[in-house]
Amino acid sequence: MRLQSIPVLLCLAAGWIYFFICPVQTMEAAAQTRFTVDVNLVTLRFTVRDEAGGYVNSLDAGDFSVSENGRNQEISIFEKPRSMEPTSGTTWLAFLLDVSGSTLATRSEEILAARSFFENIQDSVMVGVFGFTDELLVFQDFTDNSGRVLDAFSAADRHKGQTAIYRASSKLLTEMNRRAQPGDRKVIIVLSDGMDDEYQQSSETASLAKESSAVFYTVWVPSAAFMYSGPAATDSEKVREDRQRKREAYASLSVSTGGRHFGGFESILDFDDVMAHINDEVFGNLYTVGYYSDLDGLGKRDRDIHMRFSGNGKEPYRIRGIYQNLPDLVQSKKQFIEALFDSSATQSLTGRIAGFRDFGADVDLQKATFDGEMASVPFRLKISPFTIPLDSEGKIDTQFGYVGLLSDTEGEEVLRLRGVFSVKLTRDQIMDDGRGILYNGTFRVPPGRYFFRMAVLRIPSWEMTVVDKILQISGPEKRY
Repeated sequence: MRLQSIPVLLCLAAGWIYFFICPVQTMEAAAQTRFTVDVNLVTLRFTVRDEAGGYVNSLDAGDFSVSENGRNQEISIFEKPRSMEPTSGTTWLAFLLDVSGSTLATRSEEILAARSFFENIQDSVMVGVFGFTDELLVFQDFTDNSGRVLDAFSAADRHKGQTAIYRASSKLLTEMNRRAQPGDRKVIIVLSDGMDDEYQQSSETASLAKESSAVFYTVWVPSAAFMYSGPAATDSEKVREDRQRKREAYASLSVSTGGRHFGGFESILDFDDVMAHINDEVFGNLYTVGYYSDLDGLGKRDRDIHMRFSGNGKEPYRIRGIYQNLPDLVQSKKQFIEALFDSSATQSLTGRIAGFRDFGADVDLQKATFDGEMASVPFRLKISPFTIPLDSEGKIDTQFGYVGLLSDTEGEEVLRLRGVFSVKLTRDQIMDDGRGILYNGTFRVPPGRYFFRMAVLRIPSWEMTVVDKILQISGPEKRY
């Protein structure tokens, strides 16, 4: 049986402890393209340059060595770059970011992946960073200065307006056509949730791209467009069909122009892998080295990986921009993240996700009150600000998502809660004013004994903490 949940978000003051939380929303989206990753396989992708900055694409596996946390690793997978000849002409490459406000949760991931991307591109590439709501926005006009491009990624902020992928794409294509010379390449990488009401224009934009010899790559990122808490049946068939058509139109923009669509939840967990795939398809200069790690469960912060050259004669060469695809528990976390952003993800989630304590968090289940035979159970999610890293400006500016699961004594899922909220706190507010982070909610269930599990994610980093509780609810008191 699935029952209704009632999320409540409050800004509270309790004695000298103050809680400041800004509400946002969540969304619904589906995946089209997925990656398959061996559980313990670590893959590294990189370029090699000579002293003049040219690519060196003819090295063999024996020319490299790799170590992890001080231990040499046996190279199990090796692939040379696909490209053996330098490309002629200029490549015009545009990043087109959805900044309507719904997809900013993963922007920090995008910035980190973009850094490796720019270290691995050719010198004859002009890169621009653009955004869109219901109009095209210029964050950085086309330039060969990667520093300016990274600054533009960081500065890209929320703008008011609706999502207009296809109008913005068509306008950007027109501008690229105006600047490019015959024989130049044109590539557009779009990051969006794909929820454009004018999705019928996808085929028209794709036709313009093919006429322009331009290629689209589309990356689905989670959106806050559709707040959800409660059973998946809340969505009408019409709403689900409309979202599916928009997702398919977004994916077809890339597929029909010769690019690729990245739509799986794995892609938002590891933008590095997404950007490596795009980089390799566009330029073809990446080496791939893989090894099987025995450090099961460690993430990027806990792995010290070094790529080196073996033997002599390679002193003038440099390894650049290493992409890392690590087995850092993505498979275990994926089911919770999918449940957070997709109400159709109805598989059982009470399985093997436990033991994650990436930051300090706890949940208080408070005394139930009754409305007839149903119990209303308030819950309070508490997160310690001292376990959340401050940004470069000395403040916390981040987003959290939670998935709460209530199962009965037979292990059957009874209720699912989910939501997203943002937090903004300065160092002074934390240290001097004693402010912390608190989220309040309520759910309704009949009396009984339940197992309650809540997974809390810090969305920009996908760090997770899981809290388990036993909930015992007796029936309402009888009055005579």
